[in-house]
Amino acid sequence: MRPILSSCLAALLLSACAFVAPSTVGRLASLDPLTTDPAGIELVVILPEGLSVTPGSAMLEFGAERATEVRKGTFQLEDRPVAEGVAVPAGATARRYGLTKEDAGRMRSLQAEIATWKREGKAKGMLGLGIGGCALGDGPAPDATGSVLIRLAAGEPFLPLINEGKLADLLGHDALAAIEPCKGAE
Repeated sequence: MRPILSSCLAALLLSACAFVAPSTVGRLASLDPLTTDPAGIELVVILPEGLSVTPGSAMLEFGAERATEVRKGTFQLEDRPVAEGVAVPAGATARRYGLTKEDAGRMRSLQAEIATWKREGKAKGMLGLGIGGCALGDGPAPDATGSVLIRLAAGEPFLPLINEGKLADLLGHDALAAIEPCKGAE
C-alpha cells in the first residue's frame, strides 16, 4: 500500500492550484508533455524538520485519454544530489528527483505513441507525481511548511511550484497526523 502522503502530494501538485506559485503558472501552461524531453524534468522537494521521503517511492505518472481509451505509464524517479543554488531553510531538508535513464526512454516511447494517437482525435493529457512520506522523530510541527521547485529542461533554473505551503492546508490535518514513522535512516 502506498503511504498516505503519496496521494496527497499528487493531488497537491496537480489540483491544488491555489497553492501553485503564480510566477510558474504561465511556464507550466506552455509545457507540452508530448514534446518535452523527460530527462530534463526535475523536481526539488523541500521538507520541514520531522518529515522525509520514503526511499524508492517517488514516481511520475504520464498518459492520455480519448473517449474510453487510456494510455498511461508510471515511471520511477531517482533521488539525486540537490543542485547548488537551491535555498533550504534552517532545519529543512531538500531532495531532488528526475527520471531514471531507463524510464526516460520508456516515457519517450509513450510520448511518441500518444502523439500519433492524439493526431487521430481529441485527447486529454495527464501528468502526476506521487511521493511516499514518513515521519522522523515526532514528525513535522502542526504549522510546518514545505516547498516544491520544478525544472522543465536541463540547464534551466528551478522555478517555485509551491512556495512554503503550510502542510496542514496542503495535505489536510488528518493526512498530516496519519504519516507513519520512517523505518530506518531516511
